[in-house]
Amino acid sequence: MISEESQSLMEKAYRAVKLMVFQQKIVPGQKLILRELSKTLNMSATPVQVALARLESEGFVELVPNVGCFVKKIVPKEIEDLFDVRRIIETYAVELAIQNQNDECLRKLSEKIQDHKKYSVSIYDRRKLLLDAEVHLQIAIMSNNYVIVSQLRRIYEHIYLRSRVELLPPQRLSITPAEHEKIFQMIKAKNIFMAKKSLSKHIDEAKNVMLSTLTKEEDSISYENMSL
Repeated sequence: MISEESQSLMEKAYRAVKLMVFQQKIVPGQKLILRELSKTLNMSATPVQVALARLESEGFVELVPNVGCFVKKIVPKEIEDLFDVRRIIETYAVELAIQNQNDECLRKLSEKIQDHKKYSVSIYDRRKLLLDAEVHLQIAIMSNNYVIVSQLRRIYEHIYLRSRVELLPPQRLSITPAEHEKIFQMIKAKNIFMAKKSLSKHIDEAKNVMLSTLTKEEDSISYENMSL
């Protein structure tokens, strides 16, 4: 039987590795060296191994036989699938949010939108995307369906932790706040049809942008290989 202390260490290692990905201390495609991770996290190899096994089962890392363990890169088909499921879940969530909305929920949603807008950067970073996710999660929270919230958190983690966010086109930085505001106004007006339409368009455009980053990444890798 695993002791409480061991379970705590395993959870700590799991969260620490995820945080390293979020902070871009380790990036998609990077090989994970158990010895180095253990040293960085200041813990034995066992909890780190368990953490990596858990992350592998969740699809965040992959084990290549006789090669090693890597942060799993996201591929176009997976982007397509994740965003398609996201659109289905979120358009249903916004309908429920409108039905359940109250002044306090609208106030919180407005705050999330302003937090995202006020965080000014010249290129995308993970904090910007985290603030974007908080806007969408607040709509999900307003649905009063916490399975929806849980599923969306998992989808966002896969999209944002395993993508090269710095390659996202900066033009979206000025477009997204206006799209958020439009969705907010439709929710406030209790216009279910237009809220779902605006949100669906917003998600589809985000999907196309994310897919474009994969093309940029492939082009970058091809250029680097040609230069060697």
